[in-house]
Amino acid sequence: MKNMLPQGTRKKIVISLIVVCIGIMSSTAALDALLKMTYVKKIDDRGSQYFSETLKRAVYAFAIARAINGVISVVQDTKLAVTPAGFGVALGVGEILDPINDLIERFSWIMLISTTSLGIQKIFMEVGIWFGFKILLTFSMFVCLIGIWVPRFSSVNFMSLGYKMVLVSIVIRFCIPAVAVISDEVYDLFLEEKYLKSTESLEKIKREIKNPNLLEQDTENRPGESGFWDELNRMYKDAKETANIRHRLALLKDAVSHCVTYIINLIIVFVLQTIVIPVLVLWGLIRFTGYLLGTNISNALEQRLKAITIKS
Repeated sequence: MKNMLPQGTRKKIVISLIVVCIGIMSSTAALDALLKMTYVKKIDDRGSQYFSETLKRAVYAFAIARAINGVISVVQDTKLAVTPAGFGVALGVGEILDPINDLIERFSWIMLISTTSLGIQKIFMEVGIWFGFKILLTFSMFVCLIGIWVPRFSSVNFMSLGYKMVLVSIVIRFCIPAVAVISDEVYDLFLEEKYLKSTESLEKIKREIKNPNLLEQDTENRPGESGFWDELNRMYKDAKETANIRHRLALLKDAVSHCVTYIINLIIVFVLQTIVIPVLVLWGLIRFTGYLLGTNISNALEQRLKAITIKS
């Protein structure tokens, strides 16, 4: 019985074995495989699905904007010439489309930034899963193992350092999936209807701008000499044609004015999803982590771990 190890030493050995097991599991990805059997798998799957679906939506909206921009570029210099009552009148389609052209150019750049941001976040999610547990958690377990047997060396408190590194590794592992889940919830609750209505409306506007009937003109050759009634009939047809074209251009102008609203709605959707919400969530996680590291609960837990490991 005299050779039995002190209770404090036995506790250190048990805790050391647990720390070593966690370190080995995290370094070999066994820990991630174990977590996949829990709710963590749903979080990761939802995060991956969110990035894939949002990227598709962004690419689709970007394609619509570029298509509208291409149609505008084609018809921008178009002139519709009519001759009511023998007097030439030129109606410029491009003049109506000019106000929307610059906005679409800027929208295209915003969508390019949004798709780039989504791609970077998706990569960061994969890096976080790898770096958070396989690298940082493994290293933090090594530091904790040192802290169990050598709590303090010079001014370095290994146990406290290891505890903080564990917390940071967990935040890094789950921060991007948390961003994805929160962004997905915000989209489902507030942004989905706005996105669907805007994209459908922009598709309709694109077809209206591209409609060849808009540029259709009466090219029928009319006889040069005619009687009074023929001349009166021609003036009537010219006036009717002019009124028809002006009506179609008025409809186009109205469609373009609505286009501005839909584009701004899409800008709001993607700026919120790809920039504002991720920044706010990451900022919140950083603040929350700092709060945990400085709270009484955190300090009490840290002191308890020190008490367990220092006893001998």
